[in-house]
Amino acid sequence: MTIDEPTVRERLKTFGFSDKEVDTYVALLERGEAKASDLAQRAGVSKRYVYNVLGEFEDRGLVEVNDHETPTTIRAVDPAVVVRELSNQLSSLETQLEAIHNPDPGEDRRYEVIKSKSTVKKRIASLVQQAENEVNVSVPASLLPDLAPELAAAVDRGVLTLVLANGHGDDAVSESALQGLGSVVRYWADGGPMLVCVDRTHGLFSPPEFVMGRGSNHQAISFTEDRLSPALVGSFLGNYWPLAEEIYLHEPDELPATYDRFRHAIFAATRYQKRGYTLVAELELRPADSNEAFETRSGTITDITQGLVKPTTNSIPIENSFTIDDGTEQLTVGGPGAIVEPYEARRVTLDVVESAGQSVSELLDRSDAFDR
Repeated sequence: MTIDEPTVRERLKTFGFSDKEVDTYVALLERGEAKASDLAQRAGVSKRYVYNVLGEFEDRGLVEVNDHETPTTIRAVDPAVVVRELSNQLSSLETQLEAIHNPDPGEDRRYEVIKSKSTVKKRIASLVQQAENEVNVSVPASLLPDLAPELAAAVDRGVLTLVLANGHGDDAVSESALQGLGSVVRYWADGGPMLVCVDRTHGLFSPPEFVMGRGSNHQAISFTEDRLSPALVGSFLGNYWPLAEEIYLHEPDELPATYDRFRHAIFAATRYQKRGYTLVAELELRPADSNEAFETRSGTITDITQGLVKPTTNSIPIENSFTIDDGTEQLTVGGPGAIVEPYEARRVTLDVVESAGQSVSELLDRSDAFDR
């Protein structure tokens, strides 16, 4: 078969390849598999350029990087698979363009298969960076050093960050290495799931062996799906979180504070209650499983049922609720979609009730660092 290489090069450029990217990719296709140094020499580019462009090639599904081998080798993905993926991307683009032309008011729901370990790590870091309200992470403990900057930054900007570090037979993790990486950090010596969920919508999951380099036949699924994420978080908090050892607790926000995520309010209230504070809550609530309008109710928190912080007080793993006394009745309130509690809340403001007879020294004593 005669190959019209100039035409091939021009068509690759229509998919966004630069001249140097075309040179590098065509050189790899000719070899099938190569070391970075050999590929650089054959393509007439620097070795540094090869390493820089590999991430882009991985994201496009063009190559597989065997970074668990020494030296690292790069393998070209079967061109039939590449063409099929490009066709899928064009079909997806067609769908998106049609949506712009004739918008569908439905929710955004997307899925993506990821076959590269390095891409999975970058995707997790990106998800955590973008989090606005809540992050749930269950990963092998050996992966946490790579994610530490993003996790610590999420905690610093006030995101409720629940981190489960899994042992998977590795050496015991250093507790000091886990400090500050979550609002709550737990460690489970046994193997747990590989799961990341962000803001009840975005996430990723895979077999743990995939990111640990112990198998090449696995893959990860990245998703944007407002029905799947809550189900995965419920499984995470119900099946794995209770089994793990609590390693670190971050100090909660200074009050008053307003929370758009109910679990975040539960975490803060629990931390204050453990120090002996009396709290008041203002909630936007309505009867659970109803379409009634939300109304604002305020009251003193008389009880907290929760499974985020030990010792837990819930009898059902997914149960997290407040009981408030508004002066006329007591209301038990859960988060959005509550199935145990008679009321659901979408927004909570917490504040501290200060005793008029409290001395300055007593207030200062109660402002000491929270128990860890």
